[in-house]
Amino acid sequence: MLDELFSIMTKNIHFNATQLSEKTWNQNWKVPEGLISIIGIKNGKKPVFYYGVTNAYKKEYELKKGISPSGSRFINARVYYKFDRHDIIEKEKYVAANAFNGLLLCIKVDKDEFVNITKRMLLDGYKSGDEHIIEVLETTRDRNMFDTIEESALFIANRDYNWLIGKIKNATRLLRFSGQGYWLLPLKTKLEITSGFIIKGNELIVNLENVELFKNYLVYVDTKENVVRYNPNRLCNRGVFLVDEVRKMINENVCPWCGSKLRVVRTKKGEFLGCTSYPNCLYRRFPNKNTQ
Repeated sequence: MLDELFSIMTKNIHFNATQLSEKTWNQNWKVPEGLISIIGIKNGKKPVFYYGVTNAYKKEYELKKGISPSGSRFINARVYYKFDRHDIIEKEKYVAANAFNGLLLCIKVDKDEFVNITKRMLLDGYKSGDEHIIEVLETTRDRNMFDTIEESALFIANRDYNWLIGKIKNATRLLRFSGQGYWLLPLKTKLEITSGFIIKGNELIVNLENVELFKNYLVYVDTKENVVRYNPNRLCNRGVFLVDEVRKMINENVCPWCGSKLRVVRTKKGEFLGCTSYPNCLYRRFPNKNTQ
């Protein structure tokens, strides 16, 4: 997945991207799947921003059934991208300790996949005798003068995809782009979880229906048009970022993970600054490495 994303991004001179691995980049915490650097352009200045990227999500499709005020049944197809919160927290530690500007959650929106899966779910429900789905598909067939139930299912799948993408494109003002492709959403904005993510139990969920979240997109890679768009307002925001707090804590020899003091630890392999809350906190920093 990241191969396609990075191959498109690196064709743009403002982006550089590489994949990371536990084996190569391990520092005693989970490593994001990728790293991107962005040259931001604002007021003639070109600062470089560094972000970790993770796409470790599980995708879940749902047919939301309901009854309208007039009494007719309806179905809306939806898709959710579910990230494991513990996994995200561990990867954010890596990002913070290496003084990146933040962690980006990468999701891929694919029209063919959405339409095909939704169509199959509808037809499976029809064949299994689901009364709600049967009524909706037959009503859709008759209202639109389709010849088959398959056409009704395909119609609903395309309708719901276009409705979701239309909302996102309107919210982000990217109306002339396809809406397909990769959306990179910042986990945090000014030290707080970005508005629009759903937190449920141990899951952090991206819902395409929640267009407020997509207003905060940092990078959008259109796989249909093969173009990259980034949000300059989000990229060049001069507010307080997580990296600023991390740098402050590093200067004060305070653990950026738990707030405890750091101490010098000497081993046969070398010397480093470790957290005094060890083994409950495993943060460590190597003075000979540039973390600024």
